Amino acid sequence: MTLLSRHRRHLGVLVAGLFGFLLLSNLIPDPFASGQWRMQIPDHFTWSQKLNYKFRNIGTYIQDNFGFRATFPVLRRDLREALHSPDSRPFYAGRDGQLFWGREQAPAQSAGALVRAANVERFVAMVGEMQRVLAPRGTRIVVAIPPNAQSVELEALPAWYEALAYPTTEYDLALAGLKAEGVTAVDLRPVLKASPRPRYLMTDTHWNSRSSVLAFNAVMAAAGHEDWQVDPAEVLGPPAPAARGDLLRTTRLPPRVKEEDMPFTIKDRAGPPRFDAALRHHNEHVAFKSLAYDYAPTGLRVLIMGDSFTGAVWPRLFLKGDVSVAAWMHGSRRVTGSCDFDFDDVKRFAPDLIIMARTERFFPCYGDDWPTGLPRPWTHAVPNNVAP
Repeated sequence: MTLLSRHRRHLGVLVAGLFGFLLLSNLIPDPFASGQWRMQIPDHFTWSQKLNYKFRNIGTYIQDNFGFRATFPVLRRDLREALHSPDSRPFYAGRDGQLFWGREQAPAQSAGALVRAANVERFVAMVGEMQRVLAPRGTRIVVAIPPNAQSVELEALPAWYEALAYPTTEYDLALAGLKAEGVTAVDLRPVLKASPRPRYLMTDTHWNSRSSVLAFNAVMAAAGHEDWQVDPAEVLGPPAPAARGDLLRTTRLPPRVKEEDMPFTIKDRAGPPRFDAALRHHNEHVAFKSLAYDYAPTGLRVLIMGDSFTGAVWPRLFLKGDVSVAAWMHGSRRVTGSCDFDFDDVKRFAPDLIIMARTERFFPCYGDDWPTGLPRPWTHAVPNNVAP
């Protein structure tokens, strides 16, 4: 007589088989996976840097491409749709299938439902103090905040977004504060809205190539260098299929909309990217190293303090500018944004023009973050959002 009844033995075999299948599935490529790395490896990486990146990220690559981790989210989505059940994901689809990022409170921020006045005030105070320190050196600052897609692609937003109507946003508050500080700032929202759709990638959090160039031109005009603007037709090719965006890569879902973009065809005036001894500040992400591009023996020194919206392209767009070097450094130490960059690096680089281009959802200064080497306008006051 066996210790287990027949139905329990069958159940045990079924459970063992299920666990065995799950273990073996980690060796089977997922048929819905793309075989891509989550972030495109920069072209300027050496073979050893590329190998190091792959070694450090092999876990996420296996996660994305094995173990049916792309198939299960698709089945989950289809099942919810069949049952007419609301979904909860870090992104949501608009009226024409365009995807929007739903985390970091981006929807509420763009609609004006969330206004963190103290954090915006801290950002404004930081830029104002930077200008006070650097103005005697002849440095000019221009602020240009790349908007959230929700702040620009209004026609594509889902119907429920129409119920959100607030008079003031954090973007508006920042522009008013910077004006009071005497800092030049350009509102990129109407600039991009005036262009045809789509202005942002359909499956990605970032703007498309045309919007990047239009925003750059708006910054050059605000900086008083209208003749430095570039014709998009000179630096962009015809629309072509593009890789699926970060919203899909991170969630491992297949695309439902066609992704296109205009590839850059820049005929570089600048030399290859290089490290600059003055720019020692680097973001925590391996792809966001501070880089400099040499243009000419003489001319203005430009420093762009931004993020992924500007890093790969804007330093290369000074095709018509009287520029000797254009450098880029991340505006924070964390990928998700902070106000703790190294201001000593900025002073060592000695730029004639600084372009502060922190993305909308990351531009407010949180907690007690403050740039290293930048004097605080308040010496004895309790910092904003910090309890005494």
